[in-house]
Amino acid sequence: MAGLWQQLGSLRHFRALALLHYFICLLYPPSGALLTLNVCVCVCVCVCVCVCVQGFELVKGNFSRIFLRVGYHKIGEIPAGARNISIQETVKSRNYLALRTHSGVSIINGNWVIDRPGIFTAVGTQLTYQRPNEIRSRNGESITAPGPLTEDIHVYLIYQQPGPSVFYEYSVPLKNTHPTSEPVTPPDILPLGE
Repeated sequence: MAGLWQQLGSLRHFRALALLHYFICLLYPPSGALLTLNVCVCVCVCVCVCVCVQGFELVKGNFSRIFLRVGYHKIGEIPAGARNISIQETVKSRNYLALRTHSGVSIINGNWVIDRPGIFTAVGTQLTYQRPNEIRSRNGESITAPGPLTEDIHVYLIYQQPGPSVFYEYSVPLKNTHPTSEPVTPPDILPLGE
């Protein structure tokens, strides 16, 4: 219980700092700053934080539930173009991570078949699936990929044991939504007055 209060306290601290940083950026817009807070909408199960770093939006989230029904439970979606993907069970358990493409094709641990750990090539990248030694290790399962993804993927938890906890993060390129200072003139049109 003390660990939960500590996590909540650090989350409140992070939100306060993020809000302060956002207002400072509104008052004094950074020119070429390496780190700015991006106001965005994130759909996550528990906690989701989005921070922009050098043209990429870093998305982090945590999925945790005390009890679920046995079976596949969707944690979230990772969009096409995502890079530096990391999905990690934070607590070792008898649960499994699973991936499926947007079109429904299983990549890892699909159709109630648990795959052996290894490297899987799919959606334009290599996905590394690790399941540490079940006796000696305290680490949970993990799936990592350098990306970029060529297709959206859906992340699932195969629930078998109470108290699952999964942390995930990935980065996506920012879209240039800022208007340019000068309109772009096609090369075959001459400007007026010359």
